[in-house]
Amino acid sequence: MGFGQLLSYPFMQHAIVAVLFAGIAFPLIGVFILSLNLVPLRFAMMHMALLGGAVGLFLKVDPLLPGLLFCSLSSMALGPVSERMKLGLGTLSGYLMTLSLALAFILFYKGNIHVVQAFGILWGNILSLTLRDLLLVIGVSVLILGMVLLFFKEIQAILYDREVALAVGLPEKKLYYVMVFVLGLSVAASMRMIGALLIDAFILLPAIAANLISRSLKQVFLFSSLFGLMSGFIGLYLSFLLDLPTSSAIILVASAIIGFCFLIQRRVGFRAKVMSDRMGL
Repeated sequence: MGFGQLLSYPFMQHAIVAVLFAGIAFPLIGVFILSLNLVPLRFAMMHMALLGGAVGLFLKVDPLLPGLLFCSLSSMALGPVSERMKLGLGTLSGYLMTLSLALAFILFYKGNIHVVQAFGILWGNILSLTLRDLLLVIGVSVLILGMVLLFFKEIQAILYDREVALAVGLPEKKLYYVMVFVLGLSVAASMRMIGALLIDAFILLPAIAANLISRSLKQVFLFSSLFGLMSGFIGLYLSFLLDLPTSSAIILVASAIIGFCFLIQRRVGFRAKVMSDRMGL
């Protein structure tokens, strides 16, 4: 069966629409993660998605629903709790990450959950998206894009320096908490597509590549979305062409894009140094 014939099937149509929306919007969350140093929080959300999925399998309900609930609640609670306990967000995220992982494996063991079901949460499958899954991805994507477009100047100030944003009268703390909450939603929405432990494919890797070659925040956002789309669509096609797991293929493409951008950065940096030497600077 050719790839063109596959496009007539609903599961492939769902996958393509999901890649379109997630590829554009989810990498923008990766920009927040890198700029605000939320990498530990991202790990915590990934493990909360895993725990939610484990609860779903243990209770024999759709793993996506408790995954979404756990990620949403923890993302809303982490910021205020870290301030009250006077602990850094990274420290609290590390605690939450290890605890959620331990609880998830206990549920796998006590529920006698088959390894195939567990791997389904860990690795995901974009080709198994239901209409409800797709609507969730679209909804979260629209929320992310709306937030960036409506509050771009405020976001730009916060990503530059949170203290400066607070000093000029911006609602820095509220916007920061909103970013954290949307991060939690993005992780949960990505769980079915890419898996709880491979979520970086749509969220972080395109943003890393964009940061290597961008000179402004607008360029970072634009290149992040572009690379998200490229890795999603090329990875989806390669998974069909080479008979590879779709999640893994997407990550391989995203990693290759990072390598390519690194070479561009080195090349541009080398040229700038040569020009500087020639000018006697």
